[in-house]
Amino acid sequence: MPIAVGLDIGSEAVRAAAVDTGSGTPELRRFAEMPLPPGAVVAGEVVDEGAVAEVISALWKRHHLPRQGLVVGIANRRVVVRRVDVPHLGKVGLAEALPSLVQDAIPILVEEAILDYLPMEEFTTTEGDPMLSILVVAAQREMVESLVRVVRRAGLQVASIDLQAFGLVRAAFGPSLTKDGEGTQGLLDIGATLTQVALTKAGITRFVDIIPTGGSRFTDALAAGASMNREDAEERKRSIGVAPGGMPGGDDEQASLSRILTGIADGLIDDIRGSVDGYLTQAGEHALARLMVCGNGARLPHLALRIGRALGTRVEPVRVLDHVNVGRVRLTEPQLLELQPVLPAAVGLALWGSYVVPPRNRSSPPA
Repeated sequence: MPIAVGLDIGSEAVRAAAVDTGSGTPELRRFAEMPLPPGAVVAGEVVDEGAVAEVISALWKRHHLPRQGLVVGIANRRVVVRRVDVPHLGKVGLAEALPSLVQDAIPILVEEAILDYLPMEEFTTTEGDPMLSILVVAAQREMVESLVRVVRRAGLQVASIDLQAFGLVRAAFGPSLTKDGEGTQGLLDIGATLTQVALTKAGITRFVDIIPTGGSRFTDALAAGASMNREDAEERKRSIGVAPGGMPGGDDEQASLSRILTGIADGLIDDIRGSVDGYLTQAGEHALARLMVCGNGARLPHLALRIGRALGTRVEPVRVLDHVNVGRVRLTEPQLLELQPVLPAAVGLALWGSYVVPPRNRSSPPA
């Protein structure tokens, strides 16, 4: 049976999902996670290769994960995603010409980057020239090579490296990814140190942004602002949450802590809204049809509600298990439900290649 394994290396934990993608509905066969030492991974970048490799190796040994078909996700500020319109040169011709075609569109020297692209729409210029809109992914070569070294040091081989946001989209929308949707839909993953925004339409991911703020920022702000240790700050954060409406009033301790959390939330929401509004304006649209939310940071009480109100759209949690059958994962149903916010990245990476959407045809340049 063709089993792929998605590897999600986060800032606080390593997570892996083994998924049987052989036929019909994919089946989750294994899911496991293990915490990382503080500082081993910062904002999605591996800092201590030895420590991360040791955790990955221990994770595989403890949970007997498959060693074939490993898809590793990347998500950090050293990855750039840009939309570029290029001549339609065919798959081989475009691969050869890609560096020269996209250099002016990305803030990384192509000699120092690993490039890939996702085709979006085909169109024809007013002069009759065939063109293709593509979503270019440029990752700094040094960062990618470090990631590959870590995996090999753990005794594993990388089959593919994928942008984590693409995996998140696959996990969130499942087979419906291949169908025309109801307009632009959003995926929001709030991790420990990063927030990822992905926007899709007609089954194609059209925009990706990585915001360097996550759940840890709330914890750190609470610890500093209320002079408490990080463990207490984490506990109070999850019990109090952000204010569901405006900035809370009052002089009691809970109101004071809520104001700290709400201030951080408002900053994050401004960044998210800026990303979404920028894309919608360019695309000539007014709002998202819906926003799917996942990640440990999204557990913060009332945060998703405030984000939905700011964007003027309905918010739904990502439900990976709606698209994936559950095999013998050695986890109880309550455990799986508790893990739902952190399942999408690893499961979506394991679904690499499962949902393929061809570029659409248009007679004129897309908006």
